[in-house]
Amino acid sequence: MGFLAQSRSIIRAFAALLIAMAPGLAAASATALGVTLDASAGCGNGRINVSLTTAGANREGWRATNVAGATLVQGEGPTGFTSGTYNGFFPQVFSPSQPAGTRVGSYAYVGDTPPDAVNSAEFFVFYDCTSQQVLLSCFGPYGTCPQTAQQALAALAPKVPALGPVAVVLMALLVAAAGARSLSRRA
Repeated sequence: MGFLAQSRSIIRAFAALLIAMAPGLAAASATALGVTLDASAGCGNGRINVSLTTAGANREGWRATNVAGATLVQGEGPTGFTSGTYNGFFPQVFSPSQPAGTRVGSYAYVGDTPPDAVNSAEFFVFYDCTSQQVLLSCFGPYGTCPQTAQQALAALAPKVPALGPVAVVLMALLVAAAGARSLSRRA
């Protein structure tokens, strides 16, 4: 067999191998389209409604937490959202039910395990379990939303601006100049 014939045989073998592996090379993906708190959600369950588009998604995970840091329910398993556009829900039944007024974070992801921004979508709703008032909702690629009630609470906390070292020095000079001017007027 000549050199050219050997090269063609090798190329054909690699092509056949790549074609055989092609289905395994296709990555799972999920794109979040929306999330809402279900009308039946409350202090006994954190049911959220999700809208998404998927291509080969194979895993989903869910978790509900309260602001004290307790996990109320969590799980992970094969997904029913495999390929297509879906409107579905995650029921998230709590054990035990939460006291009135508890703020709950209800979280879910769909995609692949381990999830990442390339292959998975996530959904989150932070709400008061008695009034069903939604305090924060989020959906998008994995890593863009809070995943616990404590993270949501921190995201909602007012931010106090911090000064960098240059700003601190300038502020000190400004205060010193104002003080010096005030003292010079008294003299």
